[in-house]
Formats: sequence, C-alpha cells, structure tokens
Amino acid sequence: MKQIFLASTYFEVVGLAAGIDAGAYDTAVLPALAGGGADVGRPAIEERILVVSDHTLAPELAVPLDERPGMAPLLRRFDRFVRLNELLAPLQPSEWRPREEDLPLLERSVRAQWGLGSGSVELVLESPQVNPAIALARIFRRAPLRVHADGLMSYGPTRSTIPLGMGQRLTSLHYLPLAPGLRPRLLTEFAIAPVALDAGAFRAVVAEIAAAAEDDVRAALPGFAGDRPSALIVGQYLAALRLMTQEEEEDLHVSMLEAAQRRGIDTVVFKPHPAAPPTTTARLEQRAAQLDVELHVLTSPVIAEAVMALLRPTVVIGGFSTALASASALFDTAVEAVGTETILARLKPYQNSNRIPATIVDASFAAENPPALQKLIDAVAYCMQPQLAGSLRPAAERLLPELSAQQRRRWFRARRTQALQLPTAAPKRRIGRSTVRAWGRLALEATRLHLPRA
Repeated sequence: MKQIFLASTYFEVVGLAAGIDAGAYDTAVLPALAGGGADVGRPAIEERILVVSDHTLAPELAVPLDERPGMAPLLRRFDRFVRLNELLAPLQPSEWRPREEDLPLLERSVRAQWGLGSGSVELVLESPQVNPAIALARIFRRAPLRVHADGLMSYGPTRSTIPLGMGQRLTSLHYLPLAPGLRPRLLTEFAIAPVALDAGAFRAVVAEIAAAAEDDVRAALPGFAGDRPSALIVGQYLAALRLMTQEEEEDLHVSMLEAAQRRGIDTVVFKPHPAAPPTTTARLEQRAAQLDVELHVLTSPVIAEAVMALLRPTVVIGGFSTALASASALFDTAVEAVGTETILARLKPYQNSNRIPATIVDASFAAENPPALQKLIDAVAYCMQPQLAGSLRPAAERLLPELSAQQRRRWFRARRTQALQLPTAAPKRRIGRSTVRAWGRLALEATRLHLPRA
C-alpha cells in the first residue's frame, strides 16, 4: 500500500514529519461506520508520497514549499514528493472540481503520472471540507482517509457538508494538542477518531528545522545579537482576507510593537506571515524609531516555531496566530494577544472558520475571567454549524446564561442566538394590534392631508 500525504503549509509538513517519526501512520483504524477505533492489520507500506499544494494568493511570488529553508530534512521522511500545481496548471488546486463522469479516467491518469501503479492507496488529507482534498478523495474512491489538522482549526466544527461517500471512509484525525485538554470537534458527525500528535516529536522536528535554517535566519537578521530580552511579533494577512483594511492591519502591528515596549523590551523581530502578499513596514519602522525600539523584519519563510527555537524570545505577540498557542503550549514562552476582540467582531459570516482559532486565542490570552475553554468552544461551534454540530446544543444552552452580557457580545451574535432560540437571546420584536391600528390611522390622516381639494 502507498500513503499519499497532502499538505499546503510548512506547519502541516512539520506535523506530518513528527507523526511519521512517532509511528502515528504505521497502524490503521477502521472507519467509524465499520466498527471504528480498532487497530487493524494492513498491508506493508511500500511508499510514502508527499503531495505539495500551493494555495498562496500569489504563488508566482512565493518560495515553493519544498524549497523553503529547513524543509530538506522534512522531505527525507517521505520517499518522494510531487507538486499538485504542476499536475493541474493552469488551474489552482482550490478550484479543482472534477466532474463525476471523469473520475475513473482521472484516477488512471493520476496513478500514471505519480507512478502509483494499480495497488491500494491511503490518503492523509488536509482541510477535508474543501478542494483539492475532496477532489482527491473522490478520485481515489476506495481509499481509506485520514485527516491531519493544521493548527487550531481542528477544534472547530466541520465548516461545510462533505460528500457522504467521503465521510464513510474517514478513520482518524491527527492533531497537535495546542490547547491542553481541549477536544477537537472537526468531523465529529462521522465519529472520526482523534489522535493527538506527540508534542515531543513535534519539538524535535522543529529543532531539526531550526538547525537547518539557522544560517538563513541569521543572515536575514543582521545586527540581531540576541543578548537582550526580545519579542517576536507574528503577522497574519488580515487585510488580504478582508477582515481589516491595510491601514488597520498596520495599526494592529504598531499596537503589538507598543505592547512589547510596555513590557520593557527594546528588541523586536517582526515576522510577516509566509502567505501574506508583500506589504510595507514603513509605519512599523517609524513607530519603532519613535519608541527607541530596535526593530528587525524577518522575511524568511521558515515557520515561526523554528524562529522561536533559534531566537528564544521573551514573549511572542500576535493576533490569533497558531504560533501564539504553540509558543505557550510547546515552548513555554510568554504570549500576548492583541486585537482579538476586534477580529472576532469583524469575522463574517459567524460561521467563518477562523472564528474558533480566534476564540481560543482570545479566551486563552486576552479575555478576563473566561469560561472553561471546552464549554466556550463547544457553544461557539454549535452556533457556527448547528446542522453539523447539533450534538453540542446542550453546551450552548448551559453556557450562555452563565455569561455576562459583555461576554456574550464578545463571543456570540444576538441575531445568531435568537435565530437558534438559545437562552438569553433577545426576544423577537412583535408589533401589537393597537400599534398597527395607530399606524393605520396616522397613514390615513397623512393621505387625507395630501388629497387635492374639491
């Protein structure tokens, strides 16, 4: 049997490498509908193939995932890798929606181009709710399916209904325990078996990346001595996602710089998100000069966790980046979240898949006196996807009355809770008959006043 691993981010490849090292993919479990959870025998694994999929907004400007600093030791965990973009060009992977009648032909074509032969395969997929993961699962229609989670989204509900034929083949969800004690809710409608990735194996892979990428990172930070307390600011691409304007995002980065300065830190490294389009840091640099803060901009695409391992920052500051959770849970580094309440208010629609990561970071590192995290995430997950996460309704019914009005406004929307008829939702406004009659009399009087005189 051949295992095909689909990944589109550096962080995902790190997680896959750590899972391979820990033996997470050496055993098999049955799909829930076939008994679920039981360890079963499997044919010997002949080959492990990494399929790299580039979903960046401007892939022609980005460094290919397999060529990024520190990636070489990760690729050695696989027998070989292929680029999905080369197979689909000029089509983008997320736009790949093959027709049903083309699936048998596509399977023969993909098997031929990737050298898979006619034997059995197993798919280890990212983002199972969207393409290209759905497309690959449809093409290899007999393959068992695992899911490997990217960061904090595994704790949220499935964001859209996936094909039943795909759901029936799901076996296990491999996730990194970035929120201690929190149970993933992704794909629970198919009773998928959650499997926590060994944190020690993940840290070991990060250390390996840090060693391989050290020269590249040091070269990108001339003048950074590392002998004083420092802060690492991790950027995201909120403007590109239309959650903020470019000016607002720059203001947010300035706020993060000011948060570091309030801690008495005068050395700051700003790391833009690898998927973010090129942008200016002029305002950040100007504010750093005003505050007498030594600012370094690190444009290397190596993951933030490897930068933490190399630079050992005193604090990691960001919005709702996964790097905040990994800094706290895996590297025991101080964390500060900035702007999370504003970000939560901007996320639209309510079921935006970034809501769970933002809520976890906000409740863990920003909000005062938050409720128990599992209670909060389960309630938010239900409000996001009541059809797919219907079993979590009791959690929402129990939690909402316990929250203050301010807390409810922070994490929930009145229209949403009202539509779902949850406790504490504002009652629907009803217009009484007397009010309707009064409005009728006023309308009639207004009509009379405007009638032409005889």
